[in-house]
Amino acid sequence: MKHSIYQIPKCALACSALLLATLAASAQTTNYMIYNFNTDQVTGIWGNWFGGDFVDVSWDNTVDATPGNPTPGSMKVDLDINDDQYVLNDGLPAAHLGYSLNMVTTFSNLSFDILFSTNSAIRTNVVGVGTNGSTGVGSLDYGYMRVGASDPGGSWDQDWFYFFAIPATNGAGQPNTNWTHISIPIVGNGGLLSQQPLLDTIDSLLFGIDGNNYNNNVLSGPQTYWVDNIQFIGPVGGNPLPPPVLTAAKATPALRLFGGSGGQYSRSQLTTIDESQSWIDNGGPVSYSFTLLNDPTNPGNLDCHIFFLPLNWFNGEPISGNHDMDYHILNTLWLRVQSGTGTPTCTADISWKTNHGYFNPNHTDLLITNPTAVGTWTITFNNNSSGTVTAPGASPVPFTLSDPNIEDDFGGGMILSFGNQCNGSSANEGVPNDWAKMSVTGLLNGGFNENDDWTTETSIDPTVWDISNSNTTNSVVLVTADDVLWIEATTPIQQSLQLEVAPTLNKNGPAWQLPEFYNSFAGGTLTNLPVSSIQGSTNWTLVPSECFPTVNGQVGGTPSTTAYFQMASPGPAVQ
Repeated sequence: MKHSIYQIPKCALACSALLLATLAASAQTTNYMIYNFNTDQVTGIWGNWFGGDFVDVSWDNTVDATPGNPTPGSMKVDLDINDDQYVLNDGLPAAHLGYSLNMVTTFSNLSFDILFSTNSAIRTNVVGVGTNGSTGVGSLDYGYMRVGASDPGGSWDQDWFYFFAIPATNGAGQPNTNWTHISIPIVGNGGLLSQQPLLDTIDSLLFGIDGNNYNNNVLSGPQTYWVDNIQFIGPVGGNPLPPPVLTAAKATPALRLFGGSGGQYSRSQLTTIDESQSWIDNGGPVSYSFTLLNDPTNPGNLDCHIFFLPLNWFNGEPISGNHDMDYHILNTLWLRVQSGTGTPTCTADISWKTNHGYFNPNHTDLLITNPTAVGTWTITFNNNSSGTVTAPGASPVPFTLSDPNIEDDFGGGMILSFGNQCNGSSANEGVPNDWAKMSVTGLLNGGFNENDDWTTETSIDPTVWDISNSNTTNSVVLVTADDVLWIEATTPIQQSLQLEVAPTLNKNGPAWQLPEFYNSFAGGTLTNLPVSSIQGSTNWTLVPSECFPTVNGQVGGTPSTTAYFQMASPGPAVQ
């Protein structure tokens, strides 16, 4: 096993000083063809995920991007663009197709060839160069397209990492009858990893267009295009990809919610098991509170919330595992706190919707700003329709809900979701957000008053909280007093790499020599630790004290003041 070792400055972390090391990824030069469409790789695989612009997708054995191919073929897509959208994908999951693998350390680019029929609908750009794919005012193209990937687990979240427009004319002003080769970097500025989660976590590839969001409302009518040779390209010249970069920080007891961690609309949250959380006709004040230990302002606009979710409007949808039930159900009320962008000043609102499934709250009855989001937020209902919101360091602000049917809309069974969501920004995926407390007080009539101090808890009680409403398994992590460090590994990193630790660095061997200390762990690695693939290209590992080395590597001995960490390929320790 070859290792590339480097050092970062020592960090005073409790009793720990760290030297961090990484494994350099070996270069791979072999390209990987996912679809050459020389045979029917369309039927039963590719189809429309959603959107009204889609007409048909089929295998066309008469059109090919490679001249003289003895087994021609491509994927043909037929559309009828009508101010809507379509999302073409190759099925969930994609592992059976063989490309759900460690692409980041193997490939440098995702590429494909695309050709439009000259009979396709064309848009005339009215905006300047670079806006929504325009090559200039008056230029002609076939619309602003996008390429992306769906997130794992069969959710509806998508990560769009490349946008492009195919010119409808060539340099001579004649109709464009040529194939266009698209090559998308995986690593580096502007590459896939700068905009979306690791490619080894995707479920399927996506092609699409959105008439509402990308100025394609001027594009209207039938379209036909062909796609060929979808493949991953090996690093140019065999240059090895750079190793992961490791950093460390002291772990502070709290409930850490990694923002979204499953797409631009995803949530990380805890939902109450008790279904009697409504304030309606309670007979006294009811308060709902949470306390934030930090407020991420880079990139900003992270949404921390309490969702109030009446059960009578679930329309038969399951509660457990429903990631965006606040959006699905007909009635929702929220207290939402939105972090600033580069500034601690935040905004908070109370908003609601009724009789409007698949929609966000659209009635706002209170909107305030506050110098900080850090601290305790409390919404108190003094009666069915009015109360106060108290922000950190501020006096209570009164509000009145304008819903004329509030008793019917928000009475009866109700659950709550405490947590955060990306708020439509994929840049917020995986941003760490620490919560100290969540509580509900004043409920009568059989309601269960929640009260959790996450700085002292040792577990999340499954009889009180349901964590299945988060988009990814490891986006909710309880950090206890037993946890010592957060180890963060950034771009590029493959999930098959494992964190390894040793109390000393043996400099006598030809490579990294793993001391006997490793025998106290299975295979010399730290296993069964909560690790999240987050923020596009970052892995976090929480290291508990029992996994921290001791002096001379003896289990149960005096804790060491120095530890060495590396990311390495799984396998037996080198002795």
